[in-house]
Amino acid sequence: MKTIFLHKSSFRSKLWGSTLFFFLSLNATAQFQIIEMLFNGERATTVNLTILAPNERPFTGPVPFDTQKIYNSGTTFKTPEGTSIALLCKGQMQVMRPNSTLKLSFIKNGIKAETLTGVVQHVLKDIKNNLSFYKAGNGYAWAHAEGTIFEVQAFEKSKKAKFTTQEGTISIIEEVPVTIAEKPKKEINRSEKAGERQLTTSKKTLNSAGDVYITNEVPAIGYETFKDALNSLDDGIYSRDNNVDLGNPDYALIEELAGNFSLLGGLYLENDQPDMAIDPLRKATDYYELTDPEGFLTLESYLYLAEALILSKDENNKTEGKMSAKEIVRTLEKILYENVDDLGYAVKNGDHDLVWDIKDDLVTICDYLGWAYDLLDETGTANEYYQFAEEYSND
Repeated sequence: MKTIFLHKSSFRSKLWGSTLFFFLSLNATAQFQIIEMLFNGERATTVNLTILAPNERPFTGPVPFDTQKIYNSGTTFKTPEGTSIALLCKGQMQVMRPNSTLKLSFIKNGIKAETLTGVVQHVLKDIKNNLSFYKAGNGYAWAHAEGTIFEVQAFEKSKKAKFTTQEGTISIIEEVPVTIAEKPKKEINRSEKAGERQLTTSKKTLNSAGDVYITNEVPAIGYETFKDALNSLDDGIYSRDNNVDLGNPDYALIEELAGNFSLLGGLYLENDQPDMAIDPLRKATDYYELTDPEGFLTLESYLYLAEALILSKDENNKTEGKMSAKEIVRTLEKILYENVDDLGYAVKNGDHDLVWDIKDDLVTICDYLGWAYDLLDETGTANEYYQFAEEYSND
């Protein structure tokens, strides 16, 4: 089977800047600058860095200190041994420790700082006066914060993250698996792989000054039947949704509700109630658009919505769902076969952490393509992409 390569930084920037009709465009007008360089704890005028910027060739080498040099949204920085840098955007500072990798994005007047490896400190002030939100994490768990100082540590080849709060309070949102003992009811003729899809929900944890929180340690939430799960979730989610004030949004609450609505829609789908799934899944996609329009969970919620629409009894819904699935396929396949250079660059430079990140994204992307082809009743192609995903997960 032909190997498919893709790099995280280019995938996310290009996917959400494409013609995918249901995603809003990224705001790339804000730019980042390096405001300090340290080598072995001393200020430096030049340090070695790896920089991967959207639509530019990857670079590893000496970077002179220049506060006038600007970096666009979607740029990834990597510091080697002994090197630390501080970056600034809209008054918010990110301090990268040695041997760290950070991707910075500006989305809908908010900052998203993703630590891929190592430790990054975030020094924030006057968020509400400068930004709509600030979120930092490792791609699997995120802290929403304002007027705080905290650190995010990402661990090699792991979804685990460590949040250490030094001042103020942060709201950490993480995905928690949900299990149902009852066997799902399915109408759609999906491949065996699709039946293994894991339902998740979002959980919020407050972390205050002096606290340390490690993610990926929350046990799964279990229910005996779909009825039990739906009764437990439905009323509570909509009640909390009534507290959302889009004029003065609480983005941590919005992101938590996005995950909750996505779970609610997924439960209705697995319980063979696709028409009931549509409203919560539209809610989920709307809320994810506000906090992370370029994120994988956003795309996943659209795939769930496409599935609900296709299974609906309404022909207009079916048509909308098929169109959505086809557009996802076109966009992902185009991107999947592009950007071989970044992965080759990482392999050539022996950057095993970056290679792992790329392949980790490949697993998700190929799984999503398999899912989309399942929705289009193209099981053979779906299984081919599921096989790609399995191969990359085993590399």
